Amino acid sequence: MQHNLNENIKKYRKEMNLTQADLAEAFGITEGAVSKWESGNTVPDISILMDLADFFDISVDTLLGYSISSKSIDSITDKLKKLLDEGEYDEAISVAEKAVVRYPGNFKILYKCAHTYEMVMPYRKAKECSKKAVELYEASLRYLSQNDDPEISEFSIRMRIAYAKLWDDADKALMDFEALNYMGISDVQIARIFMKKGKVEEALDKYTKTMVRTIIQDLDLAAGMYITLICTNKNKAFVEASELMDWYMAIIDATSNGKISYLTKLKTVVLVLKAMSLSCVKEYDLMRECIDKAYAIAVEFDKKPSNDFNGKIKFWHSSMDYNTSVYDEVGNSAVDGIGNLIDEIMLSPNVKAVKKMEPAKKYWESIRSLF
Repeated sequence: MQHNLNENIKKYRKEMNLTQADLAEAFGITEGAVSKWESGNTVPDISILMDLADFFDISVDTLLGYSISSKSIDSITDKLKKLLDEGEYDEAISVAEKAVVRYPGNFKILYKCAHTYEMVMPYRKAKECSKKAVELYEASLRYLSQNDDPEISEFSIRMRIAYAKLWDDADKALMDFEALNYMGISDVQIARIFMKKGKVEEALDKYTKTMVRTIIQDLDLAAGMYITLICTNKNKAFVEASELMDWYMAIIDATSNGKISYLTKLKTVVLVLKAMSLSCVKEYDLMRECIDKAYAIAVEFDKKPSNDFNGKIKFWHSSMDYNTSVYDEVGNSAVDGIGNLIDEIMLSPNVKAVKKMEPAKKYWESIRSLF
């Protein structure tokens, strides 16, 4: 530990491109007083020390020349978590208040204290806690370079700021969420704000859009995980891959209203993937059954193709359609897509179960040759 208050005042003043006269004017004191601080002849009193630290955006410890102990920081953040877990909200706020005074330039403290106020909002004075959470989250952005948590980013902090604003000013929160709505990530929050403002139709539209996007994202998830499981080349993984397709098929069946839609094409994809995993565990009867179903559905789809959702699925509450294109690149028709999808998987360099999938490929080719 070093005590270099005079040198630090000079250092941080210069970093802000201020003269002694500028600093004196900012604090309503004489230039001579600043000169005496920097020469070490006098020291600021405690209240001015705190104001100086805040002015320089550093902690009082840093201004005084004491190194900040990571152990002390961790101790504070651990205590905040424990108090929140135990529902000791008043004590958590008290600890947070003291922590930000002592470490106003530490990212971890600012972020954890902001999070504390955010968590307390439903249980204490919501608007006051909301404003404090927003203030501290915004302060933490100035010290984001100190962050070593990969799950925290400028984007995630701004999302938390928007959420915190909800408890104080719904209009400002809506503006923030709309600005942060990358690939629809804020749609659910926006829908909630619409409901809070009594805009039911707008809320239903947003929820509909989110539902459709979630269905597509779930297929991306299921298909990606399926391929990864297949690449392990283990029987247990083949079984799990088949069950994963059952999971997604249940989503399709629960959402479909019986009309031809984009879900119809997705079902052919799921059935084909399941058939290939069944082939790997020699469940050939079930494999053929899946391929037969996929073919029948694909033929039905190709009679009257429909790559939309509007009015063709359950829970639809929107005046416009949300078109999407998943797996369309595998073929001009759903029937062509089945063969192309099989070839695409079997040609993948990471798939080691190619021979185990041959029965599925041959069975599909036998069906196609008849029509």
